[in-house]
Amino acid sequence: MSSTISSINSAGAANSQTTANAITSATTQTLSEQDFLNLLVTQMTQQDPLNPETNEDLLSQMVGFSTLASNTTTQTDLGQLSTGQTVSEAKSLIGSQVNLQTDSNGDTTQGVVNGVDLSSGTAQIVVNGQSYSLSQLLSVTPPSTSASSTQ
Repeated sequence: MSSTISSINSAGAANSQTTANAITSATTQTLSEQDFLNLLVTQMTQQDPLNPETNEDLLSQMVGFSTLASNTTTQTDLGQLSTGQTVSEAKSLIGSQVNLQTDSNGDTTQGVVNGVDLSSGTAQIVVNGQSYSLSQLLSVTPPSTSASSTQ
């Protein structure tokens, strides 16, 4: 009987170390679905058979994970929406006369927005052949429409 308890204790200690390693790994990285499932399986195999987890505890953990996954998806979607909004804003400035701050010393330049540059990963307006961030805008004068038609 004593050897049986001893072997159960040593197996439990080894599995506890595995669980601790998984938790340490999970705290240094983003917890993925696979990490969650690995932790859940480890937790279920390590639970005390005389005092098992309740269904409510497992349900609470699954709801928490579902909420985390939903929040991650929402954050990604909002990031894409923000990027799309910035591109749209920059695109709407094409043809407009702008005044831009070029450096931290307060130097400025002005010109007509010729295009939008997306090569840096964010939308930047192109003025006088140079790309500028939208945060550098000081003023915008829309293009005049009086020259378009006099019919």
